[in-house]
Amino acid sequence: MWRLLRIAVLVLAIGLPRTSAQGVNKGLVGGGPPGGRVEAIVFDPKDASTLYAATDWSGLFKSIDSGASWTAVNAGLDDMFVLALAISPADHSIVYAGTRSGVFKSTDSGRNWAKSGFGLPKEVGRSMIEMLAIEPANPNCVYAGTFEKVFKTTDGGKTWTAIVAHPQITQTSRFTALAIDPSHPSTVYVAGADRGLFRSIDGGKRWKVIDTGFGARTVLVDPSDSRIVYVESYSGKILRSSDSGKTWTGANTGLPASFAFTLAIDPSDPNTAYAASFEGRFFRTDDRGGRWAETAARLGNGETKALVVDPVHLGTLFAGTGRGVLRSWDGGASWTPSSKGMTNSNISAIAVAPSQPATVYVSAYGGGVTRSSDGGESWTSVNEGLTTDDIFVLAVDEFNADIVYAGGYGGIFRSNNGGAKWSLVKALPDLGVMSLFIDSLNPRVLYAAATSDGKAYKSTDGGASWEDIQFGFPRSGGGGLAMNPADSSVLFATSQTGFLTSRDGGKSWKQYNTNVRVFSWLWQDSRGVEMAADGSALYAASAAGVFKSLDDGNTWTAVGKRPPAQGLLTMRFAPNDPNVIYAQTEEGVYKSTNSGKEWGGINSGLPEGLGLIRTLRALVVDPADPRTLYVGTGGRGVFKSVNGGESWMPTGAHY
Repeated sequence: MWRLLRIAVLVLAIGLPRTSAQGVNKGLVGGGPPGGRVEAIVFDPKDASTLYAATDWSGLFKSIDSGASWTAVNAGLDDMFVLALAISPADHSIVYAGTRSGVFKSTDSGRNWAKSGFGLPKEVGRSMIEMLAIEPANPNCVYAGTFEKVFKTTDGGKTWTAIVAHPQITQTSRFTALAIDPSHPSTVYVAGADRGLFRSIDGGKRWKVIDTGFGARTVLVDPSDSRIVYVESYSGKILRSSDSGKTWTGANTGLPASFAFTLAIDPSDPNTAYAASFEGRFFRTDDRGGRWAETAARLGNGETKALVVDPVHLGTLFAGTGRGVLRSWDGGASWTPSSKGMTNSNISAIAVAPSQPATVYVSAYGGGVTRSSDGGESWTSVNEGLTTDDIFVLAVDEFNADIVYAGGYGGIFRSNNGGAKWSLVKALPDLGVMSLFIDSLNPRVLYAAATSDGKAYKSTDGGASWEDIQFGFPRSGGGGLAMNPADSSVLFATSQTGFLTSRDGGKSWKQYNTNVRVFSWLWQDSRGVEMAADGSALYAASAAGVFKSLDDGNTWTAVGKRPPAQGLLTMRFAPNDPNVIYAQTEEGVYKSTNSGKEWGGINSGLPEGLGLIRTLRALVVDPADPRTLYVGTGGRGVFKSVNGGESWMPTGAHY
């Protein structure tokens, strides 16, 4: 549900023609925190200390020290959204990458990449390569899968041919996985979302339907005995066949009901297999799926997209998660971050502690929360007690840097020790908390608003208890909430039908049905509504421009030109000067020194393709030093400026 909601918010935010942001760096430099969503991991078959990792925003990374550090390897890779990886067992210098726009190939161990050849789809939405498999002894024979077709090349990617020949295989709603029998490479398996499993024994010329009873999500072939095949369904059930798919038995004993599992077989001991659940739980079997046992350690609170077992070092595993790469030395009993140098974090929120400006909290989509105690030079993952890795808003107590609140999918959390331990203080099942802030005059008072439930929430005891604030929104019509920093009794809320103001801390509301074109998308959250620090004026940013109100939202007037870039997302005022405004757009950061009348780009040092459309409140001005700014990007982490935006540097990408 939340993924669909995010897409809707992004679509609503688009409204300006795309232009280049002045001064943006075209390099692929990124900042911390390290990590970000990892889609695939593969080992070099000749050197187990070398791994490749595919990410969803920053392309490919390579490690030559068993995951201790990573370096971007993207020369020639035009598409940074990588979903699949395959490395040739016969020639480890040959690597294939599946992206949104097709297949890329490297013949020099990832140093350089070139777009693969003729025959793959080029239409947007149909060119996304989600699956790859290489014949073990022939690096020129490769299979690639989109959601609707499977393709094969026999000339190293120069030409591709669709190989879906069986009538039923062409009727499946979605292809989800493919695998090659390592002992009989002409035998290929393809999984379908609603028609189970398909098998070809002649390299894809002819296909046979293998009825597993439900749609399959994953297919694995045992490397030591290729008659043993595992499939995993969309209902979270695992089945095993000992006769190449002729018959199937359940292999679920000890596993909970789950939306999905990611599976891996230990190549050095095929009796041992591992399963990571969609909720971050981890399981192990030592009898080929006869019985599973859960380990005490978790892989976070979200989906694990990649799971691989070190073929040389016993008990060593790597997992690709929303938090980046995690590594285990003890068969999954414990996990540690292993993402140093991997700059792929998709930032959702940044908060600077007013009483201790070197303390910075950052959240990332699917990546939980990290903390820096040195102004972003290094980071610590602080997620114990959180029940979600999707955190969208953060707020820090004005007087105590260790008291921090986080709002995300499912509720509001509080930590009293700098994020070392979190407690759920307000459960909001199936809702995403989009607004969360602390009363500027009383840190015990908090306000929050969630998507789609038409109300806000207030706590007067530091989150221990909450009361509903009803302001008459339809259930799908509210979510934005903001406060006057000079008078905390004055609140603002946005909706599809207008703008609301409360002058009594949320007890009563007055709605203004303004016709200003700022509310066509502002209703989802208050990121575009900002009050000057002295409370003198209220500003709203939208695709139509910047607007100003001197009567708490009753009437609005346009103030000059909008920043010359698409998708104006966030405005922030300098705390010491109401004339200085910073604006975050899809394509960069802009600054006005005359209350929004004129804007100039301040992007020196920022990477091109920021992806800022995916962030919410990721532009922050240090409350103690108005020349220090932080900006969060979609897939390039956090950048910092210490000179009012004249130049930017990436924050540290290590723990």
